[in-house]
Amino acid sequence: MDDGIEEGVGESSWPPAAAAAADSAGGGGGYTDIRKEIFDRLMAKGIEEVVKDPPAFREQLHRHFERLPASYSIDLDVEKAEDVLLHRRILDECADPDKRPVFHVRFLRCIEAPPDSQDKAQDPSTLREAEIGGSEPCERMMEDLTLERRKVADDSEASSARRGVKILYIHEIIFSMVDKTKLLAQLSALLSEVGLNIREAHVFSTTDGFCLDVFVVDGWETEETDGLLQSLKETAARNHASLSNPTNSAASERILELQEQIGDSNVDRSFLQIGEKIASGSSGDLFRGTYHGMDVAIKFLRAEHVNDSSKVEFLQEIMILKSVNHDNVVRFYGACTKQRKYVIVTEYMPGGNLYDFLRKQKNTLDLTMVLRIAIGISKGMDYLHQNNIVHRDLKTANLLLGSDHIADFGVSRRPSQEGDMTAETGTYRWMAPEVINHKPYDHRADVFSFAIVLWELVTSKIPYENLTPLQAALGVRQGMRLDIPSGLHPPLSKLIQQCWNENPNVRPSFAEITAELEDMLRPLHQAPNSSKGSNRQSKAKAHKKSQR
Repeated sequence: MDDGIEEGVGESSWPPAAAAAADSAGGGGGYTDIRKEIFDRLMAKGIEEVVKDPPAFREQLHRHFERLPASYSIDLDVEKAEDVLLHRRILDECADPDKRPVFHVRFLRCIEAPPDSQDKAQDPSTLREAEIGGSEPCERMMEDLTLERRKVADDSEASSARRGVKILYIHEIIFSMVDKTKLLAQLSALLSEVGLNIREAHVFSTTDGFCLDVFVVDGWETEETDGLLQSLKETAARNHASLSNPTNSAASERILELQEQIGDSNVDRSFLQIGEKIASGSSGDLFRGTYHGMDVAIKFLRAEHVNDSSKVEFLQEIMILKSVNHDNVVRFYGACTKQRKYVIVTEYMPGGNLYDFLRKQKNTLDLTMVLRIAIGISKGMDYLHQNNIVHRDLKTANLLLGSDHIADFGVSRRPSQEGDMTAETGTYRWMAPEVINHKPYDHRADVFSFAIVLWELVTSKIPYENLTPLQAALGVRQGMRLDIPSGLHPPLSKLIQQCWNENPNVRPSFAEITAELEDMLRPLHQAPNSSKGSNRQSKAKAHKKSQR
């Protein structure tokens, strides 16, 4: 199940302005002020749909803001009040299923950057506005530049080239469709495939199930937008069919095929007793219950997320569970896929997830406990890798504590028959740089994520807690890593650095990691007759699901 730091839900890639933040204080009164200011500005500009019927428009504006999270009001630039009209039109267009997904592209401005900055995510502090067409940066809505201004811009670009700087063209891309899990990862992959670098991002979810995602990017080599828009649509249609929500007969056939294979795993619901909800993820809910008198965990695919894609994913998770049998893998009791609500029943792990456990610790864990937990995770991951299963979302929120072992409820998949995987999944704070960069990757991406888990175990902190997930990803992409405590056991410190090495080929395997961790644990003092208990505490159990 997903943790509380869900990617891309109403958050931006930069902190809100101080003034906007101040507006938001005091129970939301600031939001009302922003709405009124935007309304007044649109009235003053004589926008036809506003002045024609001000009370009706005020009501439409109120409904628009009510659909979106409070962060939308905070992030708005009231100097560009027309943006609200654009956002509303895009969401209205997205209401028509035949028009989804909706892309909107516009040119913003030009900036200068050093030549060696090409193809790297940019730190805004290293860039300055280019004086193109005067002392002010190019205006957002100036796609109809005159020939005279184009000549000035061309002359300025030539002058910049002589000075050894590169001109970057900054565009804004707005995207809207039916909201779903992992959408931010898919969109960032799409932008990367078109050759764009994400500089800023505002990502919002509406109350009625749509997304409004605003990206500021560089990497398109001209001011024109038609070609960029066409490239986005073609790449989405070619490589990201799930963004378009077409009727997918292939997916329907795959569902029937998987259901046939899973048939003998059906649970008898008459023996299933459902108790309290213990966790909620992006697409499912986890309950405690009993089955034939045994304590079990019962996972339901949430009704609003039932579609062909989610069904295939859920069924493939069951197939993976059926295929594994190991002390370090959570025990699978069965599933039900014939009725409307898809269900998976597994062993119940009473200790909660490791992420919450670490947040509750007033101090960091002692070295012995860190090593025991880490060994359990490593053994479980080694078993999965030996069976050609790549986890792809290893993080503490996906590790569940039992009375004597650890379980994992994360995402996994088998590598495709075509070779290395390139479809992005996972969570940005734990994601390997090759995955962030949308390059081919394999099981060694899990080793990078394990390094972040080790860091959490020794610090009990949230990775990159002062950054948004997207900011953390851009930092990792540029080589940023977490600070390792100076007093940490030196061999463990060295292992963390080896595991999060930029080069996947030099990261150790989980078999090697397990051996190193056991070597570290062996000299530590242990109470008599505790070795058996320690071994049981070190067991890792994994609950896998597949995304082919």
